[in-house]
Amino acid sequence: MNIELNNKNNYAVINEQFDFDSCSLIDAAMMVESELTGVPIKKCQDELTLQHIVIKSKLSTYQAVDKDKLQAFLEIIYKQQAFTGDWQSFFDVKNALISKVLSRRKGIPISLGIILLDLLAHCDFEVQGICFPSGFLIRICLDDELLYLDPFTGELQSWEMLELKLRGQLGNHARLTLDLLKPDSNKSILMRLINVTKAAYIQADMLNLALLCSDILLRMEPNDAYEVRDRGFLFQQLDCYNLASTDFQYFIEQFPEDPLAALLKQQIKKMQFDQQMQVIH
Repeated sequence: MNIELNNKNNYAVINEQFDFDSCSLIDAAMMVESELTGVPIKKCQDELTLQHIVIKSKLSTYQAVDKDKLQAFLEIIYKQQAFTGDWQSFFDVKNALISKVLSRRKGIPISLGIILLDLLAHCDFEVQGICFPSGFLIRICLDDELLYLDPFTGELQSWEMLELKLRGQLGNHARLTLDLLKPDSNKSILMRLINVTKAAYIQADMLNLALLCSDILLRMEPNDAYEVRDRGFLFQQLDCYNLASTDFQYFIEQFPEDPLAALLKQQIKKMQFDQQMQVIH
């Protein structure tokens, strides 16, 4: 596996060269969380291993990987173990961190989805993740059909239900297509998780950790000008005006015709003025 290791904290560092083919999605998510919070990866892995043992034991009587086994799996997860989507505190940081979702059994579609992808795979289901516009989905391939699971509710989704969710997110003119239901790569799914975590940290006014999320995203995609721009806004909020100006200028150079370019130029001038005023005072 091509990863760097931070010797000080002994966590793996995900970067542009990270080999997702030799690392499971949930392990990669745990690596990110370990970097953000310092929670040891092994602690999460041990809890997950226990889940594997319990669930596989309860499903041991099912020989075929079919709808009956799937319904039994969902009964175990959502009824017996009471995993659930957190409607009341949707944007809480705890709902984005895998270790917290495992211990609290509450989360949001992307975090619950990553956990369920792992648990389903260990029960011999063929599964893939989809970064659907209205919320993360799991595609389950059975012998004779494709099923789509909403990890937030634990319910299988019909085409009509998915299109209704799509319209709620993108407007009444939106139409569901097979392209929107194509599986996403582990890298894309992880980046979605990090983006959601970053937004949660921003809402919680934990800007240093939001900035670390942005740094991880840019290690994965160093040339993402939009992420550089967003990092600039974080630098600006932290009064790091030189760093913010550098990031804004990079975005302007990459996308001079973007509607935000003019606003960013104004922000650069404002920060330069604010710095001059600080020097005067």
